[in-house]
Amino acid sequence: MAKYSIGAKIFAAFVAMSLLIAAIGLAGYGVLSAAGDIAVTTFDGPLMAISYARAAHTDFTELQVLEQRFEKAPPAGRVAIVAEIDDMAATFTGDLGVAAQRAGAQDELRLIAQIAPLVKRWQQARARGDHAELLRLDGVIDEKFDLLTELITDHSFVNRRQTVSNIANFKYVSIAVTVLALLLATGITLLLRSRIVRPLRAAASVADRIARGELETTIPRGGPDETGALLKSMTVMQDNIREAMAREKSLRRSAENRLVDALETSREGVMLVAADGSIVMANSTLRSFFPAIAYHLTPGIQFSAALETIRGQLKPGQMSAEDIVAAGQAELELADGRWLRMTGSATSEGGSIYFLSDFTAVKDREESLRRAKRDAEAANAAKTRFLANMSHELRTPLNAIIGFSDIMQHEVKGPLSGAYQEYAALINESGLHLLNLVSDILDLAKIEAGKFSIDAREIDLMETVDLCLRLTQRRAEEGDITLVKTVEQDSLPLTADPRACKQILLNLLSNAVKFTRKGGTVEVIVAATGERVSLKVRDTGIGIPEELLPRLGGAFEQGSNDPMLAREGTGLGLALVKALVAQHGGSVSIESRENFGTVVSIDLPRAQPDRAAA
Repeated sequence: MAKYSIGAKIFAAFVAMSLLIAAIGLAGYGVLSAAGDIAVTTFDGPLMAISYARAAHTDFTELQVLEQRFEKAPPAGRVAIVAEIDDMAATFTGDLGVAAQRAGAQDELRLIAQIAPLVKRWQQARARGDHAELLRLDGVIDEKFDLLTELITDHSFVNRRQTVSNIANFKYVSIAVTVLALLLATGITLLLRSRIVRPLRAAASVADRIARGELETTIPRGGPDETGALLKSMTVMQDNIREAMAREKSLRRSAENRLVDALETSREGVMLVAADGSIVMANSTLRSFFPAIAYHLTPGIQFSAALETIRGQLKPGQMSAEDIVAAGQAELELADGRWLRMTGSATSEGGSIYFLSDFTAVKDREESLRRAKRDAEAANAAKTRFLANMSHELRTPLNAIIGFSDIMQHEVKGPLSGAYQEYAALINESGLHLLNLVSDILDLAKIEAGKFSIDAREIDLMETVDLCLRLTQRRAEEGDITLVKTVEQDSLPLTADPRACKQILLNLLSNAVKFTRKGGTVEVIVAATGERVSLKVRDTGIGIPEELLPRLGGAFEQGSNDPMLAREGTGLGLALVKALVAQHGGSVSIESRENFGTVVSIDLPRAQPDRAAA
């Protein structure tokens, strides 16, 4: 079969076309070669022959001039002229030799052969001083050169006429070869079309008809090549498709039956709607949701009419039928208090399918969660009000205690014994601590209640840092702790609440000093980047356990499990810091490693937008 294959046919056609191309190429090469020969014969040879013949004639004329100069020159100058005559004679001999090489006709060569001996005789006569012989030879040689020029010109004219005739013949030969090549190429193309293209087109037509579903199309018999094999394969494929379609129909009927069974036994109500709006199927679960109208939810009735009947079973104020269809989903509350969720989607055939599920339990849980949230919010609001009221009520007696203890401590009304003065100092210190605690609680309560507003004004953050460091210095010295300030500039304008900034930094410094061992360091780092300010408090203290880090920042949460250190604070400081920073539109981050120290970073905007109570 290989010799009948499409590949073999195409290869044979390729070989034939290659031979045609080679023949055309050889013909073209022959034409070009002949054209080159014509150019040499017609133009190059004659032109060169004429040029060098005239050059030789000119050389001879120069020899005559030199001879006259020789005759007239004094004896002392004749030696140089003799050398010039010898050089010119050599030039003459060379030019005449080239003219002989370029001459193409025998009569031209014979004439050139006659000129050379005459010139030699002329040189001999010059050497003898025979002036009469020189004059005679001058005339003869000039006539010979004139005759040579005429002969070359005549021969060149004849060659040009022959060239024109040859070019016309080459043109006709080229046209004939081209026409013959085109005819042969056309024949090869038609042969390929009849042997390859036409059978392939027939196979493609049959394949298209089968693809359109015309499975009974008759497939023609093919030849021994690949097209025939293709047609045989298409016959087998046609039979296989028929068998597969029969199996598919059987499987589709089985799948439809299983689908109907699955939908019928589903715990969700299912309604299948055709493209014309009629109900194709409604399962028993759907009908059980609406027992009073179950007989209306049967195949054949219009979906819009069934939906209006269903709406009659709902509480008033539900979505209209058009809105339900447009939305594709709805939550329906029945008159008996049950809730149904209805969702729909389009089918590939232009219809739709709707699912209804009872989610009354979900609605009950949502309502329970809403009630619990309301109760929690109410309890939180009551707690906030209680803390605010309690803090306010505690401030009045605390201020009195602090004031009287301060008077006693400074012995304004008279001297006190050492013990009483110490008691007064302890009362004053405890009162101030309690007042600060009450103030923190009150501030947190205001923030949680949404009644806290910042008094934003332009301040110098460096002044606030210096003030807080001075206020913390005494306690740091008591603990043998070094306070360090690291800043990039001496002044840093910032729009913020000055009291809040002071409270933020004091709380952070207080925590850092409290949790730093003797000989440690607490560093305040301030830097500005664009429109943001970075404030960091770094200590070399005990650090914070990793499990406590996520809880830090909540009210009454502390960063140490040490009961002795825990007794010194309430856990409100960092919570208040985070709240105050948030009020300024900033953020707080904490990095800590146990037994190595902690870094609390605050990022604040340099300018505050106009804001009401936050």
